[in-house]
Amino acid sequence: MQFTYESYVAMLKELNRKGYHFKNYHNWHETDYSVILRHDVDFGLEKAVLLSEIEKSFFPESVQATYFILVSTNFYNIHSRTSRNQIRQIINNGGIIGLHFDETQYDITDEREMQKYVREEADILSAVVGEKIDVVSTHRSSQKFLSADMEFPGIINSYSSTYFKSMKYLSDSRRHWRENVDEIIKKRLFQRLHILTHPFWYMQGREISLKETLQTAILQAALNRYDNLNDNFKELDRELKRTEIERIIYESSDEENA
Repeated sequence: MQFTYESYVAMLKELNRKGYHFKNYHNWHETDYSVILRHDVDFGLEKAVLLSEIEKSFFPESVQATYFILVSTNFYNIHSRTSRNQIRQIINNGGIIGLHFDETQYDITDEREMQKYVREEADILSAVVGEKIDVVSTHRSSQKFLSADMEFPGIINSYSSTYFKSMKYLSDSRRHWRENVDEIIKKRLFQRLHILTHPFWYMQGREISLKETLQTAILQAALNRYDNLNDNFKELDRELKRTEIERIIYESSDEENA
């Protein structure tokens, strides 16, 4: 499977053709063949919104993807108006919001502390979303956490053994499918699937290399930073125009690719 929106749509269509029902962490067991679509939103909400629009466009009534959003991250601010609007767009497109918890943001020594911080972040995200957050996935999970099969009162742990032993888990982590996801779906090798994707990796039209993907994200981040500064710096374009930043970025890119 390629890292393009077209390939993602093709995967959804194949799941549908093969009789898989798109379910969530609460109702996955209600049908004979089911699939949980999980999206970890690691580096920005923009592509998560795009993916939710694609899901709504092709499967407006059936896709129930869960979008796991970080509270503790330097990449986006869930309290900003822009981020709140983007989260609302995902929900309006049929997406379910879950907590993406980064345990490395804390000095966690035991299970009780882990539960405490997960609960605190879930409450923060709930206040932003306006809905109860009752499912969590971990970001950069430690082996200690993964092997603990930890429980959180009132919150489903997407890494619990239920979603690995009772389902086939497929992931595109680090932009690499470790198994042939297309073949697994085509042959209906498993009754229940748990598929993790990261919106950050996907592009329109053609697949590009990992390096190009990272370059594109970093260059776009520079322009986003200019736009944010422009919102807070009166008449910024009198001192520095956006086109100047674009010229610097694309000239540097052209020199490297020459």
